Amino acid sequence: MGLDIYFYASEKRGADKSRIPGSRYAEADSDGDIEVGYFRKVNALFKWVHDHIGAFENCEKVPVTEAHLRALQQDLQALTPENCQTRFPTTEGFFFGSTAYDEAYWADVEDVRRWLSEITETFDFEAESLCFVAWW
Repeated sequence: MGLDIYFYASEKRGADKSRIPGSRYAEADSDGDIEVGYFRKVNALFKWVHDHIGAFENCEKVPVTEAHLRALQQDLQALTPENCQTRFPTTEGFFFGSTAYDEAYWADVEDVRRWLSEITETFDFEAESLCFVAWW
């Protein structure tokens, strides 16, 4: 048990899909979604989405825009030990993991930064939709 965070991509109907890698949707689920990001017990990411995109329920699909990702990227680029409790704070929850600002927190921050760098370079927001799903 714990907090699992997923990012799923799906093709937009009628969009020009020529820039989407051909194999990306080869293993899509029955809804046409594919997993493009996964984080375990990164409760600061959960809180950021809640505070900046909106409240959500367990397993609810939350649409994520390119502007959302760019805002998150900016917050993480400006993150320091002095401002992390306000800029990317942790949050408590049943099985949400640690709320300490320790090595594990900073390793999670780096994982999210790497994912953001990759997804913002490869994702085609004109032809694809992105959503966030948290399961707890």
